[in-house]
Amino acid sequence: KFTALHAALVTGGTVLYVPRNVVIEQPLHGVTAVGGGKADFAHTLIIAEENTQVTYVDDLISQDGDGAFHSGVVEIVAKSSAVVRYMHNQDWNTSTWHFSTQQAQMLRDAQLTWIISSWGSRLSKINLEMQLRERGGHGELLGLYFPSGRQHIDHHTFQNHIADHCTSDLLFKGALRDRSRSVYAGGIKVWRNAQKTDAYQKNNNLVLDRRARADSIPGLEIEADDVRCTHGATVSKIEPEYLFYLMARSLTRFQAEQLIVTGFFEEVLNRVPVEGVRRKLEQV
Repeated sequence: KFTALHAALVTGGTVLYVPRNVVIEQPLHGVTAVGGGKADFAHTLIIAEENTQVTYVDDLISQDGDGAFHSGVVEIVAKSSAVVRYMHNQDWNTSTWHFSTQQAQMLRDAQLTWIISSWGSRLSKINLEMQLRERGGHGELLGLYFPSGRQHIDHHTFQNHIADHCTSDLLFKGALRDRSRSVYAGGIKVWRNAQKTDAYQKNNNLVLDRRARADSIPGLEIEADDVRCTHGATVSKIEPEYLFYLMARSLTRFQAEQLIVTGFFEEVLNRVPVEGVRRKLEQV
């Protein structure tokens, strides 16, 4: 329904087209800013032709303290031997409703690094689908989220292995405090002809408050018989022994928690390819 609403009311956005054999070394940066109780239906379309390289950073920010509504769509087409890095940084204020549908199509030997960070919004519902349509494709899907207050952040990912000899690697990490809630639902599907698939899916959650709640639902659907597919999910609290160890070395409880959370996210942050984005996420 939200995608149909977007199609009916699309307000603009970004089209990035990279011609064949073009390498763009510097990252490109786009900003969507909404406020004042308005609705936004921005669309991002990235088409990378054969043998290209491009990095695009998509920032979503609020203009003021008023709430807003965003229903966006992101489409990525990575053609043969293209290398695409796409970063989607959602930092709305906590009165904004956020819905996003994102899909990537990968052709022969394409490589995609896809990073989602979700810090803001009152409620976020994000659907991500990676389609590996031709052999040799490799997709990396990384996610960070840190809700607080009464925020609700919901990610639904789908690694769709249609062709053979493709790989995908997913890592989503979230920390929660106060009365916030996160939901992660992930699926890997391997079609009958997608032999030699290698797919991985991992979701870790760190609950910092007894009132917070994290739900994690990974899943596999495999129709081929020569594959390697694994998945895992964890929801845990900070061990009291860890806090005691750090506080015994003159850190306050807040500083000790902050250090543990920073270390928890480091596994994802170290894989962010743009240094400026990595520093910004560390600060947030």
